Amino acid sequence: MNVQFNTDAVWAGTPAAVARRVPERCLFLLTPSKEECGVESFARLLVSALQNDYPDDGCAVLPVSSRWRDLPAVCRRIAAADQVVFSVPLVAWKRLLLLPLVVLVFACMVRCRVNVFMHEWAALHWMRRLALAPFLLLSRTIIVVSPFIANEIAGAPWLMGAARKCRLVPNAPTIRRPDEPRVTERVLRVREIAKSCDVVIGYFGAIYKGKAATALLDVCENLRRSGIRAGVVFIGSFPKSLDGYEQQFWSKVTEYGIADQIIVTGYVTDEAELHTLFDEVGSFLFLFPEGLTARRSSVIHTLQSDRPVVVTAPRSMTEFAHHAGFTRLIEAGVLSFIPEGADRRAIADQLLAVAKRGKRPTPAIEWDTWWRATTAATHAALRKETPWT
Repeated sequence: MNVQFNTDAVWAGTPAAVARRVPERCLFLLTPSKEECGVESFARLLVSALQNDYPDDGCAVLPVSSRWRDLPAVCRRIAAADQVVFSVPLVAWKRLLLLPLVVLVFACMVRCRVNVFMHEWAALHWMRRLALAPFLLLSRTIIVVSPFIANEIAGAPWLMGAARKCRLVPNAPTIRRPDEPRVTERVLRVREIAKSCDVVIGYFGAIYKGKAATALLDVCENLRRSGIRAGVVFIGSFPKSLDGYEQQFWSKVTEYGIADQIIVTGYVTDEAELHTLFDEVGSFLFLFPEGLTARRSSVIHTLQSDRPVVVTAPRSMTEFAHHAGFTRLIEAGVLSFIPEGADRRAIADQLLAVAKRGKRPTPAIEWDTWWRATTAATHAALRKETPWT
């Protein structure tokens, strides 16, 4: 996922876990970070939902610090548990190679069942995939939110049949639209740029190669050649990476001479500010190379706004067969799909046509319904009741 946001507002609306004490039998290992990413937010909300819906399962978050002196305490809790869950990418463990492997090996040694919740695979740098391979190989269950991810795993023969361990669960939102907006300096910057633009394009989430963020710069340049001044607001930040994508991004901005039309907001902590930024764009545009897939939380979250969302069409609707909520939104026509292979001119024309229609009725993402489906599927996957087909 790699989408960055904070979930303070969400916690207030999440049912509190039951008060009675139950043994910690299923531990979700997380390394807390200053800027909580989507993977960590999802895991925390999932544990809270599991505690509420399946209190006897004994699910709990196990914080793992980067300090080696804390390792014995972590190992004691793992030794007393039945199973552990690693959330991949191991976002806050990026600078650590040995510690998570030690925890993994220890869990195997004490016969604690290892599960992996896999949010990305091929989009990760090959060095990160290599470091994560032991987690997939030693796991009993690999939980994925998209058939696309399972197919990527199946396409890596060196993982030796890991795809057979995959179990599907529906993706769920991790932020809710607040009732009141919050105008900040970033919001005012967007408003200032919008004054001199004919159209304002929005993008949400981490800015990295797998989401083809620079393709929006190409669309912006194409519109400029047609005499249309477009502003592009990237609501998110560049994750640390090994491929130099941030430098490539800014080099293209300089090449096109559109620096005064581009805003990168950086990490947005407050949900009210986030959704106020959503309200400042004319429409959202996502140009995923593989088409829309069920793992794209950035699309789910922008659908909670009243702005049109334009996205490359899914290659197959079977991608969403396991996700009733996402399927209903697609069938309701709330997304505007770009045909596969469309050129920049066709994309720009479709974007302008959608923007002219203006706001749309905000589709109701039924928070409780979506999370109940995710929680039930995860519960079943951890009990190995649902085979991958």
